[in-house]
Amino acid sequence: MKRQFANRVKKPKVIIVGGGFAGLACARELPSEDFAVTLIDRKNSFEFLPNIHELVSGVKKPMQVQLPLKGNLRAAGHRFVKGDVTAMDPDTRRVTLDSQKHYDADYLVIALGSRDADYGVSGVDRHSYGFKSVAQCQAIHKRLNSLSKSGGKTVIIGGGLEGIEALGEVLRRYRDKPLELTIVEAQDQLLPGGPHAVGRLIAQHCEEWQVACVMDDPVARITAKTVLLSSGRRLRSDLTVWTGGPAPPPLLAASGLAEAERWAPVDKFLNHPGYRNIFIAGDVAEPEKPISKQAYHALDMGRLIGENIQRQEKGKRLRRYRPSPKPSLLSFGDIDSVLVSDNLALAGPPLGAGKEAVFAAVMAQLDMRATRVKLDAVVGRGKQATEQLLWPTLANWRALRKQTKVRKLS
Repeated sequence: MKRQFANRVKKPKVIIVGGGFAGLACARELPSEDFAVTLIDRKNSFEFLPNIHELVSGVKKPMQVQLPLKGNLRAAGHRFVKGDVTAMDPDTRRVTLDSQKHYDADYLVIALGSRDADYGVSGVDRHSYGFKSVAQCQAIHKRLNSLSKSGGKTVIIGGGLEGIEALGEVLRRYRDKPLELTIVEAQDQLLPGGPHAVGRLIAQHCEEWQVACVMDDPVARITAKTVLLSSGRRLRSDLTVWTGGPAPPPLLAASGLAEAERWAPVDKFLNHPGYRNIFIAGDVAEPEKPISKQAYHALDMGRLIGENIQRQEKGKRLRRYRPSPKPSLLSFGDIDSVLVSDNLALAGPPLGAGKEAVFAAVMAQLDMRATRVKLDAVVGRGKQATEQLLWPTLANWRALRKQTKVRKLS
């Protein structure tokens, strides 16, 4: 008995800051019999961010895109601490919370995620709805429900992936309601940085559904009822949704792990270059060769860090991080879906099933709870997908015919 107690005391302590894809994947990789793992997050739940746009239309409910962190980690033999991290000391690997509690670690894994980039635009925080959490998307859903009864103007700022998927969900539910929709993009095409054919396709859909597209005209200021553009044009807005893209959390620079307004650098093993026992994962990590801020990269990073911590503890050579090439799936409500892989772009509503399959598979993979609880959650998500996605299509023959069409974009 004494020997077993001694072994428990000697277990290396791992602190994971952030309960998103990277943090949860890392925790899942670390066996509790070998490591004392504590995951810290300001929220009680993991949120499947690639599908939170479906909350806007009500196709999904909050609980269906969430996993409880406490129960999930406890099932794996780990500990969850709810709190807002206010300081990190990389020299001592000490993490301080807003409650003034301190946690010390042998290994520190930083997977903070990102915040909304406001690009210096005044009024973003006060007068617009963000699009980076379940709570924010639920707030948009409630506001749209209110506007759909009396009519109103909705402006979505940002024509990237988040903005396009948000617009698609608004159209899914509210395209027959008295809502005026506008999407604003600072660059000269929708989905900037992506294939031009995809941007043109989305623009065509916007024209078909009478959505105004304003491009190549950045936002200068947001007020309670207007969006002022750099050209001087004013857009009336009863609901302004901001999807301005990711920005580094200030805590990185405050902790000395990154330069101001920069992501944290990592080496080929996802170590911070200055600290051997500090690993960086997910959005906050900046490899030598930049990669997109995507959930599948965060998952891969989290898994690799979990493996490398075990290898480092055993004195083994660490494994290099090699971003895996994966196609991107974009959904535009029930109107269309697009798959982009290298130089190939395919479009067609049936491709939306691929995104739903990825969602179901990854949620099941990250769920570390008992088999029965996990199975109940899988069944619940499957039932919801059938009711909200499958039956409405089967009930509409015209929509069903469209589901059979997949085409190559050029």
